[in-house]
Amino acid sequence: MYKQQNFLRHFLFLFFFSLLSFQAFCGVIKGTIVDKKTREPLFGATIQVAGTAFGTVADREGRYTLNVDTGTYTLIVKFVGYQDLIREGVKVAENQEIHFELEPDTETLDEVKVTARKNLENERVLQVERQNATIAIENMGAREMSLKGISNVEEGVKKITGISVANAGQLIVRGLGDRYSTTTLNGLPIASPNPDNKLIPLDLFPSATVKNITVSKVYAVQSFADYSGAHIDIGTKVHTGEDFFSVGMNVGGVFNTLGKDFYYSDREGSLLKTGNIDSKYLDMPYSSFEEKVKEKDIFGTSFVIEKKTALPDFSGNVGWGKSFGKLNVLLSMGAGNEKQILKDAFVKQFTAQGRVLNMFRYNSYITKFKIAALAGLSYTFRHSDYLNYSLFYARNAIDEFMERDGFDSEGVTLRGSNSVYHAYSLLNNQLSGHHEWGERWELNWAGSYGMTGSDEPDRRQVMFRKNEETGKLSLFLLNQQETMRYFGELDENEMVGDVKVAYRFGEKNRLHFGATYKRKTRDFRCASFYYNLDNLPSPEIFNIYDTDSYLNFENVANGNILIKRSYQPRNRYKAESKAYAAFAEVDFFPFPTLLINIGVRYEQVNQSVDYFDDGSIKRKSELKNGDIFPALNIKYTIGERNSLRFAVSRTVTRPAFVEMAPFLYRESYGSAAIRGNAAIQNGYNINVDLRYDLFSKKNNDMFSATLYFKQLNDPIERVQEAEGGSAVHTFRNSKNGIAMGVEVEMRKEVFKNFRLGLNGSYMYTDVKLPKDGGIYTDNQRALQGASPYLINADISYAPYLRGGDDRMILALVYNVQGPRIHSVGIFGLGDNKQLTLHTLDWVGSYSLGHHWSFKLTVKDLLNSKVRFRQDVPQINDKLEVEAFRPGTNAEIGFTYKF
Repeated sequence: MYKQQNFLRHFLFLFFFSLLSFQAFCGVIKGTIVDKKTREPLFGATIQVAGTAFGTVADREGRYTLNVDTGTYTLIVKFVGYQDLIREGVKVAENQEIHFELEPDTETLDEVKVTARKNLENERVLQVERQNATIAIENMGAREMSLKGISNVEEGVKKITGISVANAGQLIVRGLGDRYSTTTLNGLPIASPNPDNKLIPLDLFPSATVKNITVSKVYAVQSFADYSGAHIDIGTKVHTGEDFFSVGMNVGGVFNTLGKDFYYSDREGSLLKTGNIDSKYLDMPYSSFEEKVKEKDIFGTSFVIEKKTALPDFSGNVGWGKSFGKLNVLLSMGAGNEKQILKDAFVKQFTAQGRVLNMFRYNSYITKFKIAALAGLSYTFRHSDYLNYSLFYARNAIDEFMERDGFDSEGVTLRGSNSVYHAYSLLNNQLSGHHEWGERWELNWAGSYGMTGSDEPDRRQVMFRKNEETGKLSLFLLNQQETMRYFGELDENEMVGDVKVAYRFGEKNRLHFGATYKRKTRDFRCASFYYNLDNLPSPEIFNIYDTDSYLNFENVANGNILIKRSYQPRNRYKAESKAYAAFAEVDFFPFPTLLINIGVRYEQVNQSVDYFDDGSIKRKSELKNGDIFPALNIKYTIGERNSLRFAVSRTVTRPAFVEMAPFLYRESYGSAAIRGNAAIQNGYNINVDLRYDLFSKKNNDMFSATLYFKQLNDPIERVQEAEGGSAVHTFRNSKNGIAMGVEVEMRKEVFKNFRLGLNGSYMYTDVKLPKDGGIYTDNQRALQGASPYLINADISYAPYLRGGDDRMILALVYNVQGPRIHSVGIFGLGDNKQLTLHTLDWVGSYSLGHHWSFKLTVKDLLNSKVRFRQDVPQINDKLEVEAFRPGTNAEIGFTYKF
């Protein structure tokens, strides 16, 4: 983490220093581009100097700024769906102001290619991109995210047809889990800091830094073939249009949290500090550790829990964009905290006969601190060439205290104090270029280097036994593991190089070919520290919060408390993946209304994990495969508004690092025990899609319907096996599986400024597991995490007021997620399912002139309860095993743009 912060400081110093050396052009044209009838700003409209490639794009308010040399020019103004406007003899002085009014056209206009490139945040521009795309895509821009009150990418993708998010941030697409999808940042792969998830946590990306989200559920050979669910590309913002400097502030909170008693774990420093244990205490011999831990408090924290009053949540962001001639610069930074209480929640476990095995009620107090920063440089030269550099940094820290009260499987009444701190981080650098030679040749290249981290420093637990007759508490002393600490650390680095070449032939035909190299490395280690309290005189305990009188360093130093370190060779592993890929594809128009995209990709992927088995013997698990992946995408255009698409492809599902190495592993204390499988192999998938699209020529109205089918051959499934009297999770290649369904999406402007949006999906999934070896109850079931139906709906009213200077936006956003398997049933119990969940959000905003904007967001108006029920076949009943209520959240904020 120190290396990341040091790199960021050096980069920002060089970045600001370089800005001082640039000078702007002498002549400046600026003004607005609006609809002649409605006066609505035309965000994304282009203005170009005739006979050159110089131009710019209008911003959200329709304003533009064009830097040119002084002189006389002919200007061409264009926007999709509007008539071109040509103005001749424009004399450009030092500061010229010109306003343009465009009239709608009955035909969709071809987009003009300008040096400044279009801003793909606008919904209308993105819809045209979607309509003209070679393959079927869905997208969401910054403007739509703002309208729906979306604060990060995870919230955004949940609004897209057929996508939901399960526990621990796992993405479910068309019923397929996290392993079936892939995420890229500006088209390049990014590593995940979560060892149990393939995808990076999408809430790392705040909407303030995102230009758009593009989702493709069909495969095209220019991408890596390891997805059958979705390819989610996060496009970060670039500076286009007028220079700006903006400051925003937000304040809010959860209704069941604000002003309430809030409990915090003892921490060394703020949530900005990770606080990992010094590695020397792990690497020193055990005998030396036993002495050192008595001489010095190596942890720096106690088991004390502090109480404060929950204050409102605060967040803020700063953005700056400026053009220096052909150089565009963007800086954006935001930070904020969140607090949430889950009160009176509970979790139960049952036997196969329906008897309660154990039950705990719990209160959870969660604090989050998120920070994200984006720096972007874009330099344009010649006619259409450009270079881009972007640096993205994000860090999410989550601190949770949970108090538990219940009984275990032996009937012992217990109280527990659990503290968890988890920090995810990402630092990603990207450099890319676009070059054109003549009318036929085009080169795109890109490279990235990213570092991700997942740190769980100092997870703490203390368990207390409660006397049911007197109510008195005592320390629970069963096997010296009831009072403990846990430290986990994961670092992953990924390097990517990508080259793509395009050759135009005929009027519309294109040949594409290219190659990609990707190398990923991972280092993981964890350690546990158990407190032997047998020699500790029995303390008088009044509550579970004040522990300093007995769980203190003085008792460690005098030998009353013995700290045992558990750090064995099997507590760490190293992994590496190398991928070499090449592709070729052609976009061919046999006639103007039919596009055939056919391509093939070859990938050689070598994965390896170096680990130690249970006997501390060093092992290596390897998986090497070279595969060919063909893809066919056909688009048939019917008139100007309708299109029919068909796609078929072959893709792959590869095992994660921890899934292919047979050592016992826990990502964190208290999580499921996981043992990989050395015999695991790739799974391969056949994907078929049929889609119909209807787009309006006049506005953003559209309708889309999709049928899909996926044949999963040798799918990798997480199963449970018995080991040492307990359940251990492992991974197997199942025989086969299928996923199929239908998706529908529509957007309709009912009347001026009043719009309705709706999308829904219905899906069927099925997988067959091996009948031997597992302790799961059913060997044939739906895919874990798959909901049979998903629905999103929104209603918005967004009129312009005061002659178009102000704008008000009011929106209701609704989501329903059908029931899905949360965990697979074992030992005769049925599956544990999360029940249907309904949520409703309200968003209101008001833009006052060109500078001020205000926003009020209320999330989860229904105050929905999240519930889980498990099927108990022997008594023919479904019993509730867990429930909690996240609570309604309200936030008010403002932004001032200079």
